[in-house]
Amino acid sequence: MTVLSFSTYLPLDDLSKILVVALMVAVIAPSAVSLAIVGLDRRESQPGGAGTAMVAAGVAVLATLVVLGLYALTQK
Repeated sequence: MTVLSFSTYLPLDDLSKILVVALMVAVIAPSAVSLAIVGLDRRESQPGGAGTAMVAAGVAVLATLVVLGLYALTQK
């Protein structure tokens, strides 16, 4: 009964969505930036395409997060 009255004032479904987005921003985005920075360092220190691939992966993850955020803003 307490959960029922609690959910009328504070929707738990919406809170779970907010928590997922907050974790994505707090964990995935900084990890992608770190991956890109390490890739830049590897491009300068070691020949080959591994550094470029790491930079591309980091940028792709960040671009995906931006697109998902814009999509979420446009949906009702």
